[in-house]
Amino acid sequence: MFTTRLLMLVICLAIPSSAFPKRQMGSISPYTPNIGRSNGIYQIPSTLYNGSSKAQFDIQTETSTLDTSTLLSLDAPKLDTINASVFDWWYFDVVSETNPDVLLTITFFSSTAAAFPFLFANQSSPLTAWIWASFANGTVFADYVPATVATLTGVDGTHTEGAGIWHETGFAWGASTAPQTRYEVTVASEKLQVHGRLGLTATVPYHLPCGIQKEKSILEIAPHIGWVNLVPDAEGVVDMNIRGSTLSFRGPGYHDKNWSDRPFMESVESWYWGHGRLGPYSIVWFNFLALNDTTNSTYVSSYVAKDGNVLVSACDASLLTVRPVGSPGTTGGRYPPMAGDIPEGFHLDFDLGEEGHLLVNVLMRAVVAGDGEYYVRWTGDLAGEVSRSESTLRGPCLPSSESEQGREDALIGVAVFEQFVVLE
Repeated sequence: MFTTRLLMLVICLAIPSSAFPKRQMGSISPYTPNIGRSNGIYQIPSTLYNGSSKAQFDIQTETSTLDTSTLLSLDAPKLDTINASVFDWWYFDVVSETNPDVLLTITFFSSTAAAFPFLFANQSSPLTAWIWASFANGTVFADYVPATVATLTGVDGTHTEGAGIWHETGFAWGASTAPQTRYEVTVASEKLQVHGRLGLTATVPYHLPCGIQKEKSILEIAPHIGWVNLVPDAEGVVDMNIRGSTLSFRGPGYHDKNWSDRPFMESVESWYWGHGRLGPYSIVWFNFLALNDTTNSTYVSSYVAKDGNVLVSACDASLLTVRPVGSPGTTGGRYPPMAGDIPEGFHLDFDLGEEGHLLVNVLMRAVVAGDGEYYVRWTGDLAGEVSRSESTLRGPCLPSSESEQGREDALIGVAVFEQFVVLE
């Protein structure tokens, strides 16, 4: 069983770090990292490196698909050193299919607050495991535990199973890519009084920012921002006890990772990201404006799968439009946005080519993270339709369910989404 194999991996990873041979190897070719690697095991220290850091922003792709070992290698650290200016994180979530107010998010960070300012400035380690839980009664639980070292195994491109543990936190994850992609995040934290699991079984293929490209695939969603979406949609299950309260549900699940070789605030002007499922469609969107970008480019990544088959996986800006929607008299619908602009929703337009346009309205339900000004993460409802003629493009109005030629009946679903806006 996958769960049993995960527990065995966690036990092995719990061996003190001194038990692993320490020698420098090129875990991120062609760089020589201070992230130790030996016998396929990566170790990320909690001591910051006093020097520059380089990031991996592409992978070799000789075929149009990724084999199982290459897929798992995308979970490997993407920085050769961890200093005070870089970040690398692993993100997992599941939202309830019956009540989108209910959400569990777990993120494994390798970052300081100087690199990613939405962490706590006084945290004792750059390695932290964070949990956010949103309950049906509106309660939101958020907390973190610092780690002494992070260990990842089986993500070196030679295995079909992998795992990661943030030592002394009680947080760990395991992965298997054969015969299908599965993840399990386990939590056993006495400090937070949190115990349980988050499980994902992928229902659609992986997504790279621009899809699989000939010979070399780009992993940058925007300048200096790396992103890989290993699980765009999954059958997710949560069984968690949080300080005596049970959180147990099923729904769409997701896993990705981001990294950068410079501080977040030096790269981001605005960032819209989200994922969801409506009817037979699984969607992921990313819309990014870079700070001080002389090209005035809009960086996007669009992903749409129907019944598990990928329709779009690309970074062409013409294939996706994401716009905030706000009430009259407010700045919530302003684009480009500025700090403090809080929309009531988003309108998405996915170009599916011959399939038409998937038009989606994203409506807020619960605020589950953020500071309410520069950063907000929500859960919400999705309502959409597929239009096959320009005349039926509706803009930010909610789609009706009435039948009309060239348009599919209305689709509904749930989503998790966020915005960062740092421009004053």
